[in-house]
Amino acid sequence: MTITKAKKDELLAKYTKDLSGAKTAVIVQQKGIPVNIANKIRMEIKTNDGEMNIIKKRIFLRALKDAGLEDVKVETLEGPVFALYSHENEFGPLKVINKYLKEFKKENKGSAFSFIGWWFEKKRQGHDYVDELANVPTKEELIAKLCYLFNYPLQSFACVLSEIAKKNGGVEEVKEATVTQGGEKKPEAKVEEVKAEVKTEEVKEKVKEATVPQSGEPKSEEPKAEETPAA
Repeated sequence: MTITKAKKDELLAKYTKDLSGAKTAVIVQQKGIPVNIANKIRMEIKTNDGEMNIIKKRIFLRALKDAGLEDVKVETLEGPVFALYSHENEFGPLKVINKYLKEFKKENKGSAFSFIGWWFEKKRQGHDYVDELANVPTKEELIAKLCYLFNYPLQSFACVLSEIAKKNGGVEEVKEATVTQGGEKKPEAKVEEVKAEVKTEEVKEKVKEATVPQSGEPKSEEPKAEETPAA
C-alpha cells in the first residue's frame, strides 16, 4: 500500500523517537498470529513496561541511522516483522514474546515468533544472542529458585522424620497388642498362666472334698471286727 510523503515523515519521526527513548529494541518476525492473540500480547507487553509496533521496513532502517544505531540490510527483515521496545525493564517485553514463542511451538498450529536482532546501548546483536537472553531467568525467578534450594534440605529432613515416626509407631502398636484386665494391660501369655493356675486350684479343691465325709469325721478304711456273743 502506497503512503504519502507526509505519512512517511511522520513514521520516520516516530520510529526515531521510539528507538532513541528505549533501553532496548528487538525486531521480531511473526507468522500466522491471530488478531485476538496479537492484541492480548500487546497488552501484556504494555503491562511489562514495553511497546510493540508493526513497522515499515525501509523507513525503520532510515530511523536506525537517525537514532545512531547500527543498521541492517533490508533482506534481514524478512516477512512480517514488528519492533519490540523496552524502557525500564529491558527484559520484561522480551520474556512475554518468548513465552508465547514456546507455546506456539508446543501447539504447532502454524503461529510462530522468531527473533531477528537486538539493539542495546547502540550495539546490535544477532538472533542467537537474543534467544539466549530470552531464556535467562529473571531476578524474581532466580530468587524463587534460591529459596527453594534453601528450603529443600529442611523439607527432606522433615519427611525423613515423619517416615521414621510412622515406622516406630507401627512397631509400638504390635508390641502393645495386649489384653486389658482389671484396668491393667497384661500380655496374653500371662493371662494363660493365670487361667492354668485357677484350673489347678479347682482340681485340688475337688480332691480335698472327696476325702472328707459330710459329718466332718474321717472314715475308717478297715471294717470293725464282729463281737463274739457271750457263752
